[in-house]
Amino acid sequence: MRMYRRFFEGDVARFAVGGTVALALLGLLMMVGALHDKAWAAPRKHLSNIGGKPNIVLIQADDLVRSDVRYMPNVQRFLARGGTTFTNYNAPYPLCGPARASLLTGQLAHNNQVLANFKANDGGYYQLRDLPGRLSDQNSLAPWLHRAGYRTGFVGKFLNDYGTLDPTEIPPGWDSWKALIDQSTYDYYNYAMNLNGRVRYWGDPAYAKAQMRLGSLAANDAPTTFGEFLALFHEAFDPWDYFGWQRPQDYTMDVNGRMADQFVRNSVRSRKPFFLYYATPGPHAEDTNHLQGLRPGAPDPDPRPPKRYEHTFDDVQLPRPPAFNEDDVSDKASNVRDLAKLTDAQIETVTASYRGRLGAVKSIDDQVGKIVRTLKRSRELGNTVIIFNSDNGYLQGEHRLAASKFLPFENSLRVPLIMRGPGIKAKRRIDGVSLDVDMAPTILAAARAKARPGRVLDGISLLAAARKRKALPHRDIPMEAERPVFKFTTPLTKFDLPFYGVKTNRYKYVHWSFGDLELYDMKKDPNELNNIASDPAMAGVVSKLEAKAAALSKCKGRTCR
Repeated sequence: MRMYRRFFEGDVARFAVGGTVALALLGLLMMVGALHDKAWAAPRKHLSNIGGKPNIVLIQADDLVRSDVRYMPNVQRFLARGGTTFTNYNAPYPLCGPARASLLTGQLAHNNQVLANFKANDGGYYQLRDLPGRLSDQNSLAPWLHRAGYRTGFVGKFLNDYGTLDPTEIPPGWDSWKALIDQSTYDYYNYAMNLNGRVRYWGDPAYAKAQMRLGSLAANDAPTTFGEFLALFHEAFDPWDYFGWQRPQDYTMDVNGRMADQFVRNSVRSRKPFFLYYATPGPHAEDTNHLQGLRPGAPDPDPRPPKRYEHTFDDVQLPRPPAFNEDDVSDKASNVRDLAKLTDAQIETVTASYRGRLGAVKSIDDQVGKIVRTLKRSRELGNTVIIFNSDNGYLQGEHRLAASKFLPFENSLRVPLIMRGPGIKAKRRIDGVSLDVDMAPTILAAARAKARPGRVLDGISLLAAARKRKALPHRDIPMEAERPVFKFTTPLTKFDLPFYGVKTNRYKYVHWSFGDLELYDMKKDPNELNNIASDPAMAGVVSKLEAKAAALSKCKGRTCR
């Protein structure tokens, strides 16, 4: 419409006589626009679209734990019972930004070069956008599918840092774009979104803008110490102890869910197959409010459930696996070895946050149910591949870690993955290794599309395995964290330090940036309680795994498999 407006206001306005020509041209443009809208809205026959391709709906939670799925009846009923569960799905870099970049590119972090969450640390949205040539986001999942004839839509949380420099920016390849703007992403009631180039606010606009200002300050002049980091918070939030509104109608999971469902409703009327990437922000903690406990009066729990589920999980007990508040961490690497046992008060806080998370999880499940029912009513469910996963997991007291995901322990590394769709077997479980870098190849296979040259995919398609046509190959799992979360330490991220490693069908081996090693026998010790890296009897195993981990840290394409 900008082109039309320039034409009308420029040449037409100059040469129109009495406005007649201008009005005629405007009427013609409006008629063409109406025909375009009518074409998009034209009903299509059941399971019929251009090329007979399936629709694809990718639903990605944030920090969801595998055990959370038991509190998601719609996910269990429609997806797990109607599809295939991958029980050994892993996020090699268990952190939001790198994990999401791996999904969009099909590459491990050392290949796609999104090495952290934030621009200042070689990570986040701007890192992927600004990489040279075909390493940029121009050569990623959405442009590939758009080129293959798909109508593409995004709703929710994109890569970290998104919108901090330009809140109206739309990444390439997306026909419909509805994205949360950092740092307001991490507030469930007060936030801003870019709706196809227009910024809109929910909750208290002033408070949402304060969070956006925090993101902009950090992106433009990144802090190098925790003191500078805290100073940015003081600059952004005034008054310091104000936390916005809490109106039920603004709850982010519900709002984003309605948008995702509306995209499906609109798309099933078109003649194109569609791809929806619905990236719910929950159940991620509401970080900007809490600032790691330093802002007094922050709303609890963290995260907050929607009002309708505020007390639903009051009686649910916090899971306490054998690794919970581990009695003896003297064998662990020094970043965990120095942690004190959690106190009763700390455990109460973790428990309250867990119950709040479950309320957020239940809200996500509500949205899954809506989308599935819309597909059912539209007679498109049988022609839609639905993928449900999480970017990474979350530690909730395991190994004395009250709230973390960066470390390569199982509860952060292994995450849910469920797929259903045409040809995908129902009520099936696959125990073979799958990785987040497999998502792009899987979606491309479902869409019968291809990645453009210049992006060598490290993952494989899981579609044939889900359709029981081919077993998953044996693979070792690379693990990598190229950068710390920040360039400095904070009270809750002092243990989030770089590492590389490998997980085989027997062992997990981790080589930390500060030199410490960890080795766990995952068959005898699945809870990772006994680090046996220093056992002389394991010297040969350590040597072999070090060579394997070092090779995987530089692998590319087939050598990563």
